Amino acid sequence: MKTEFVIIGGGLSGLYTAYLLEQLGKHYILLEGRARLGGRIYTEDQFDMGPSWFWPDMHPRITTLIDDLHLPVFPQHDKGAFLFDKHENKPPQRYEPGYAGSPQSMRVAGGMQTVVDGIKAKLINERIIRNAKVTHVAHTATEQDSYSIIKAEIDGELQTIQARQVIFAMPLRLLANSITLSPELPTKVQKKFASTATWMAAHAKFFAIYDTPFWRKAGLSGSASSQVGPLAEIHDASTIDWAIDDSSTADSSNVGAGALFGFVGIDARTRQSAGNELIKSLAVKQLVRIYGEQAAQPIDVKLVDWSQETMTATDADKNAPNAHPHYGLRDVQSALAPVYQQGWYFAGTESAEENGGYIEGALEAAEAVIARIPT
Repeated sequence: MKTEFVIIGGGLSGLYTAYLLEQLGKHYILLEGRARLGGRIYTEDQFDMGPSWFWPDMHPRITTLIDDLHLPVFPQHDKGAFLFDKHENKPPQRYEPGYAGSPQSMRVAGGMQTVVDGIKAKLINERIIRNAKVTHVAHTATEQDSYSIIKAEIDGELQTIQARQVIFAMPLRLLANSITLSPELPTKVQKKFASTATWMAAHAKFFAIYDTPFWRKAGLSGSASSQVGPLAEIHDASTIDWAIDDSSTADSSNVGAGALFGFVGIDARTRQSAGNELIKSLAVKQLVRIYGEQAAQPIDVKLVDWSQETMTATDADKNAPNAHPHYGLRDVQSALAPVYQQGWYFAGTESAEENGGYIEGALEAAEAVIARIPT
């Protein structure tokens, strides 16, 4: 199998790279290790288990893309009191008015997966191969030709693809940890990739889903901060129907679900030891303590621990960074010069200079690669 470009990774950056290449009339094959597309964008029943917010005032690329795909959006619910959960045996402190986000964070109706699906619909389906785990990439250069051989396990069967150029649309640390490259990357680049924390990889996200957002009737925004956990930060995650009918008095059979989500504050190694079922149980008990007995019987609970997703996180990612990392490749550009010459490029949000870690960064990194490749 031969092609002009191979894109490794079917998250937002890889899909957007494919979309841009298609606009340029380039031939490509996109390889995604999972059975699904989206990477860290993962939506279950309209609930975003990965990133869910974007900020139009700060993120023009994703805002424009969502507009171009004609996807409805709505503001993150933040009306009402904010709760501070400081003591396990005392009611939370209530702060009124609450803390409205500034700038306003926005959500996509149906979840961020609709963005992934919207881009996918614009691509040629036969060029996208799922369940394709890349294991080796080797570059060969002669006086007459320059190309790379990509080895991948596709549905469990080893296959090879020859490509002029390769775009790694994946976390840099995951790349360094999971794909054998020949020639090896320069030492400075290897160290950079290995030390670049994969955004969100250390985190877990919990959802409790209810018939209605009952906390709104009590004048609560759904937002809370906790020092006792297991959820450290909680927000309203109700579907768009409740944004339209903000009174919370509508017949729940005619609208979507109310929901609360929280970031699990327990570290990744302890979570793995405790197990998901225990964390779910403790999280519901915490919601009861904060929001009352109506929180005791969710119609569903969901938990995704990204540190246990082997196609997102490495073992090193179990240690969460203390602050938002400094992303981008500016400090290794000179070392990357020969790598670019052999036709290897790096997308993924951790490669973005200005918006690394955000959805916007995935698009920024894809655009930067397209600007760099020879046309």
